[in-house]
Amino acid sequence: MLVIAAGYYILGSKNGLRYAIAAIIPVLADISFDHYLNLDIPSRIVNINYTAYGITVFVNFSLILYIHNLFFKSLNKFKKREVLFKRNLEQAAESLREQAMAKTNFLNTMSHEIRTPLNAIVGMSNLLSSDNKLPEQEENIQILNFSAGNLMATVNDIIDFNNLDNGQIQLQHAPFILFETVANVCATFREQAAMKHLRFECTIDEKLKDRTLNGDQLRLSQILFHLIGNAVKFTTEGFVNVKVAYAADTPQGVLVAFKIEDSGIGISKSKQQQILTPFKKKLPRTQRQYQATIGITVAYQLLKLHGSDLKIMSKEGKGSCFSFDVIYNLANQQKAFNEDPLGPIDVNLSNLRILVVDDERLNLLVVKKTLAKWNVIADEATNGKVALEMCIEKDYDVILMDINMPVMDGFESAKAIKEIKRQNFIPPQIIVLTASIGAAIGEVLKFPYIDDCILKPFKPDELREKLNKLNTPSS
Repeated sequence: MLVIAAGYYILGSKNGLRYAIAAIIPVLADISFDHYLNLDIPSRIVNINYTAYGITVFVNFSLILYIHNLFFKSLNKFKKREVLFKRNLEQAAESLREQAMAKTNFLNTMSHEIRTPLNAIVGMSNLLSSDNKLPEQEENIQILNFSAGNLMATVNDIIDFNNLDNGQIQLQHAPFILFETVANVCATFREQAAMKHLRFECTIDEKLKDRTLNGDQLRLSQILFHLIGNAVKFTTEGFVNVKVAYAADTPQGVLVAFKIEDSGIGISKSKQQQILTPFKKKLPRTQRQYQATIGITVAYQLLKLHGSDLKIMSKEGKGSCFSFDVIYNLANQQKAFNEDPLGPIDVNLSNLRILVVDDERLNLLVVKKTLAKWNVIADEATNGKVALEMCIEKDYDVILMDINMPVMDGFESAKAIKEIKRQNFIPPQIIVLTASIGAAIGEVLKFPYIDDCILKPFKPDELREKLNKLNTPSS
């Protein structure tokens, strides 16, 4: 017993087992020979010294007790350390969750703060584009629009990356015509490619021309925007080719193969993984030119949501090829995508009574100037409480409501307005104009007192479409 115990404690589990087997084999052999095989092994008769034998037995059992006592002491100490380690691990995990939440809140807050002035810039540039302008102003306004659009895209990319990282983005499924979606995205980059004297080609398989598919048209457009935009950005001469091919019919639907090729600066093998996960490793200053925009990372993450993967074939100085495959279900119903739901651009919405609620004077100015183009003279309120008081005194068909305001925010104001108790009162349609990404994704669309939501900076066409649906004479 002493040999076996000491062997395990001193030598460890594997060597202790070997040592115990080696120690017990002679004993088992003696028992087997003597009792089972009836073999008498000659041996010298030993006279036992009972005093020494008693001392030996006592020492042996004392050692066994001491060894086991040490073992259980160590075991208890290990358990205490394990409990402490687990507690520290839980605290660290909670701290990481709090940091991740703080990062999300910070990005959402910064998004709101950036979007608020950006809304005025984009709104004013849209108004300038649609107004009569001098020929020499045309280029300046185009540059303003392009720069504002790029800044807006960057803000959206950062927020999308954060939401993807937190698992807050889910794919939507609706009928769309793939052929038209790809063609529209490619058309966006033709002028930019022409300005750089690049050969820009967009080839779409004819088999996809009349196919209505079920999927997330917005996210596909976003993926293509990032990949094609990256190709045009990093190609100074040569070509950018976009190819979309029908690959095969599958039990799930249609397999579509996408490929974006360019003759740009290319990406070395060692850098290709870094552009997909750009924040995991700091790049040296000399390598910054090869770091793609955050849009590539967003495209990569969106493709993972589609159950696909982004393949990169590139050689430094020889161009790049990004490719991916996506399976789309066939849509059960056809949809008239070519019809213009808005009708003529110069619509008349003068019969709509509209109240604009925002604490930023510039935002009020942009919205009111935009509405004036459709013959709407809107009232204004600088916070939710003022809007409530105005609704008590006067009827409105539509309220364009900001969310983050002093005194009374958009949520409180919307609820109070919808619950006004006044004779013949018809609650107005409340459309939120918000610069807060977090609010737009979460609370706004679930809030029962809000009818619709538009994200700032808003597109005039989007606002016009929503108002046009409400454009019915007041009774």
